[in-house]
Order: sequence, then C-alpha cells, then structure tokens
Amino acid sequence: MSLRALPLQFLNLGGEMMYIIDQRLRAQNILPERAAKVRNDIIGIMLNRRFVEELFKPQELYNRRSLRTVFDKLAHASIMRLNAPSMDKLYDLMVMAVKQQVLMCPQPGDLLLITLNHLDALRIFATVPTVLAQVESTLNLFRQTFCSMSVGELAEVRRALLGFVQDLRIRVSIFLKEKQQTPTGTFILPTHGPVPHGSEVPGIIRVFEGKGEVVSVVRFPSGGQYTTALPYGSLAPTGPRGTSLGTNMYESQTNDERPTRVDDNAAFSDPTLSCSYHHTALPSPACSDDGSLSCPVNGRARDELNLLAQLIGSASTTKKEFRLNLFLTDENNSCVNDNEILVSDIITIEGGERDGRPELGKILGELTLQDDDSMSDKGQDLLDLMDSV
Repeated sequence: MSLRALPLQFLNLGGEMMYIIDQRLRAQNILPERAAKVRNDIIGIMLNRRFVEELFKPQELYNRRSLRTVFDKLAHASIMRLNAPSMDKLYDLMVMAVKQQVLMCPQPGDLLLITLNHLDALRIFATVPTVLAQVESTLNLFRQTFCSMSVGELAEVRRALLGFVQDLRIRVSIFLKEKQQTPTGTFILPTHGPVPHGSEVPGIIRVFEGKGEVVSVVRFPSGGQYTTALPYGSLAPTGPRGTSLGTNMYESQTNDERPTRVDDNAAFSDPTLSCSYHHTALPSPACSDDGSLSCPVNGRARDELNLLAQLIGSASTTKKEFRLNLFLTDENNSCVNDNEILVSDIITIEGGERDGRPELGKILGELTLQDDDSMSDKGQDLLDLMDSV
C-alpha cells in the first residue's frame, strides 16, 4: 500500500465536507457572520500547520473508524452542532463523492488536479488572513510532495484510495439523478468523452515491421464515443485545473434541493427522496466512559487523532451554539429544542498518551487561531476557542 495516500484522502474528504456544510449554511439562511465563522474555524483546524506536517509524513491510510473520528471532531470544531443522523449522512456523502472522483479520473495524475480543485475551494471559503495563510501553506506542501511523483507512484496512491472505498455502495440522490450511479449503488464508468492526456482515440491497430515502419492499419469500433485529449490541467498554485472533478457539485442546487444519501423506504423515482444502503454501515466511533477512544487505532493515527482532539477541545460551551439540519429526515426525527445541542455523543479522544510521538506534545503550546472579527477570541488557544463560542 502506498504511504503517500493519506494527504489526498484527508484533503479531498475535507473539501467535500466543506462543500456540503457551505451549501446547507446558505440554504438555511444562517447569518453570514456565523456561517463565515463556521467555515473559517473548521478550515483553521483541518489545515493547522503542524497537524498537516504530521499528516504529510509517509504513513498508511487510517482505518474507517479512525478517519470517521477525525471528521466527527472537525465538523464540531466551531459553533455549529450536528445531530447523529446528520453526521452519519454527511460522512457518507463525503466518502461517496471522493469515491466517484477517484473512479472517474481518467489517469492517476488527475488525482492531483482533483485535490487542487478542493484546495482552490478552501482558499475561497477562508476569509480570515491566518486561515488563508494555512490554506496557502498546505497548497505549497502538497505541490512539493506530489507534483514530482511518477505515474507509477500516483497509480499506487489511486489503488490505495480505491481500496479504502471498495465495498461502499451508498446510493446518493445527486448521482442517481445524473445517472452516474445504478440502483445498486455502483458507479457507471463513461464510455465517451476525452481520452487521457497523452493517449489516442481508440479504434486503430497499427502493424509494424522489424524496422519500425507501419505496414498496415486496421480500424475497429471502439464501443464508445471518445474524443481527443484535452490540454492537461495546471499544477500551479492558481490556474485552470482542466477537470470538473473535485469542484462543488452542489453549487447549482436550489435551497430545496439537499444532497442526500438514499433511505430504505424512499421512492426511488422521487428525486427529493433517497434510497438504500448496499454495504455494511460505517459505525460511529466508540468511546469509553472517560471519553477516550476505545476503538483499535494504529499508533501513528492515534497520535494524530489525539493532537486533533487537543486542538478542538471538549470543554463545555459558554456561548450560544446553533444546530444545522443537513437533511429532511433530520427535521422529522428531531425532537430536541432549538437551544439544545444536537449531538448524541461528543467524542473525546484521550490526548495525554503520546509515548510513540513525543514531539506532538511540543506542538500544543504553539497553536493559536486568531479571529480578526472578534477581540474576545484573541489570545485564546484552540482548546478554548473551539468551546467558547
């Protein structure tokens, strides 16, 4: 398995999470200053410089439970609170969107363009100068790490990412509507469009003699409507990426259209409803009574999860929070007052055990996130910031 796949997995899933959250913040008319704070806080934690540096070190992919824990914490890193069904569906949509992108990219190098599309979007979402600087720093580190990799190395990264989502077949309404997914949850690979960069349109067999000269040409039906390759996208910090994969697929939706996974009892013909699972459900992360993570996590992943928990914190809140229903079913199932925090389990990861990675302990004293729009946030460390709003 490739030891370089984790940053692409994390950044692409994080980008998809921000697309969904941004779409619902706008659709539910959350106050602009509150919505901006949610976006900046989540991105500020997700792309914290020292955390990203640890993330980019060669290591295996997280298991599904560990990765779910990371994004569970990130989604609640600000004043927004999601209930358990919303968090489940949010994560499922993120994973299926990334699976679709990795499957549809015509060549391994397009993984870089997909990730750059997500980073470009995070740059737009970030409106606080310190958070924008974190996005730019992550972009530079990403380009230094991956832009010089060979096609074979990128193919190994793609194989590792596909292995992570291999058995997931969650039906998603937007993919079903656009006929990119079958009723069984599998994706439909296109048999038309541009061929990969550097390739020819299929349908020709050339026969060469010993000296390398073409002696005959045979044509055959390719079985698809392919066209010549498009110019390769830009790997520069800014520029056209040459692909729509990794861009925000929810931008064209109206306020009444919600990105949803499909429920078991929904009518398949109704585009506003969702259908069913065809995989083993991803369980929510389990925690012990003292709040520490009880699921099996490899040592390096545990260290980084513990660091993330320290950044976000788990103290009780002192300021007003707001709830966000991502899906129609959440409104139907919710019986909690608006003033209550809709979280079934606040995940607290034990941050005190860092025997395997002592350098992580030094990071915590250096981390601050300053909000130019709020003087009360200045001087607070991330532990206080995430729980004081």
